[in-house]
Amino acid sequence: MKKYCAKSLSLFFLWLLACSNPSTETAIKVRFSQDPESLHPLSYGNAPALQILNHLYQSLLAVDLDDKSIKPQLATSLPSIRRKDTLSFFTFSIRPEATWDNGSPVTGHDVAFSLKLLHSPLLDNERWRAQYNFIKDIQISSKDPKSFTLVCSGYTPEMKLMVGDFFVLPAHQFDPKGVLSSFSYPQIRQEFDSLAQTSTFKAFAATINKTALVRDTSLVKGSGPYSLASWKAGQAIVLRKKKKWWGQEVKGYVKSLQANPIRLIYQILPDNGAAVLALKAQQIDLMDNVPLVSFLEMRKDKKYQELFHFYSPTSYELVFMGMNGRNPLLEDKRTRLALAHLMDIPQIIRTIQGGLATPTIGIVHPQEKDFYNYDLPPIKFDLQKAKTLLLSSGWKQTPAGWQKMIDGKPRQLKLELLHRAGNTDFENMSLLFQQNARELNIPVTLQALESGQISERLQSRKFDLFFRTLVGNPFSYNLIPILHTSNAGQGGANVTNFGTIETDMLLENIVKEERTAEKAQMLKALQKKTQEESNFVFLYFQQNKIIASKRIDSLLVSGVKPGYDITRSIIKK
Repeated sequence: MKKYCAKSLSLFFLWLLACSNPSTETAIKVRFSQDPESLHPLSYGNAPALQILNHLYQSLLAVDLDDKSIKPQLATSLPSIRRKDTLSFFTFSIRPEATWDNGSPVTGHDVAFSLKLLHSPLLDNERWRAQYNFIKDIQISSKDPKSFTLVCSGYTPEMKLMVGDFFVLPAHQFDPKGVLSSFSYPQIRQEFDSLAQTSTFKAFAATINKTALVRDTSLVKGSGPYSLASWKAGQAIVLRKKKKWWGQEVKGYVKSLQANPIRLIYQILPDNGAAVLALKAQQIDLMDNVPLVSFLEMRKDKKYQELFHFYSPTSYELVFMGMNGRNPLLEDKRTRLALAHLMDIPQIIRTIQGGLATPTIGIVHPQEKDFYNYDLPPIKFDLQKAKTLLLSSGWKQTPAGWQKMIDGKPRQLKLELLHRAGNTDFENMSLLFQQNARELNIPVTLQALESGQISERLQSRKFDLFFRTLVGNPFSYNLIPILHTSNAGQGGANVTNFGTIETDMLLENIVKEERTAEKAQMLKALQKKTQEESNFVFLYFQQNKIIASKRIDSLLVSGVKPGYDITRSIIKK
């Protein structure tokens, strides 16, 4: 009965797609697994929303998914940098061609407005206020409003991207009454609490928070190449390329300004089975995160080989097992290392991931050749080694299991492993680990919880072991939040209690270091320490599974989210 119902639902989706997308030969059709929910540039809530917003709005700087480098987008070039005492100064110029849809130029005043908005009270912008807190002021040139300098506290190499990695929004559209123009950026930051009590900011917040800024096709627009043509919640989002877009007037080939497709249609298909059927029927052109079985079956089928390209780029999504180093049972690093030897990583990659995963010895991706510690051997599955380590840690084998005197009392090595409910990969890995632990007579209870429940357990430090995914990137190695001992207290992100004085110094110096050789030396030392301490067992970086129609020419596939760039693609006739 369940199979019949699923098939009927999938056929309904195919019928819906066929009926709702007439004449789509000029469009690229992409599958979304969930609705964006909100297209508010301040309070978007998920990855699909960000993907859409990146077509509508622009930043000063952008990341080239091809070579993972930072490129100017709204800016004419990367900023010039000057440092003085405890301040750093980043000077930008906006492209002379850059204009809003009404023909007015994009200027430093729009940048100032965007920063004020990021720090205004009564808005859903908490995460942005914290992220861009280092920007203290903006100085706009009196001679050229397109030139300005951002004044920042301190300096770290990651600021080179951060200072230009926020949406520049049209002040005339978001603030037609010029409310924020009456306040300086430092004033809004310094008087945040008192301004929140004023009728002026209460009325302004009500305007910014209104639903129209999220869905109205006449209001959801920025300096980007596309406009929002339609959005049917739970069905599809259609973007149309602007007929007169300023980026087409820029001379030369600028990667960050390419926008070839005339239309982009994002079909919202939460059900994987329905999405795969739509792909096979060529009702959609591109699907990422394709289920492993479907990906492998289609890749082997000659019929689909003629219709589609198959990609499996490695991502920066790191799967790991964490251990609570604060737990008396797991305080000794030899005990944690023994448990690490119960993970058969090659078997996991081969059987659960179909070979489509990238093993790693640490938190740095293996393709980052300057920084990955290739001299560090991986921790191998070894029951005898695990047993030896447990004995050296003071555990003794008894008929009741492994026991050890802790704080004057006998304790048994009995553990609970948390994993996200509904994640079949985590479920299968948990079962494999439980089976391997049973070989050494170590009882492991498996507990499937919702993501929020796991977060609560981690924050309260009431856990033994857990599986999770850490999403990283190749641009920043600021690992202080999750590895520094200052964040190991309750509420901090260092939930495993990792860290020593030595690793704290490494983390602090890595953030500040710009020289590649010196940063590499420190990162390799950090990887060695994380393996020795074994609060983390790093398993693999996920590989995305992407299937794209051969009617899409020059599709750029990348390990950086969202995993592909269709703006440079051309549709074959």
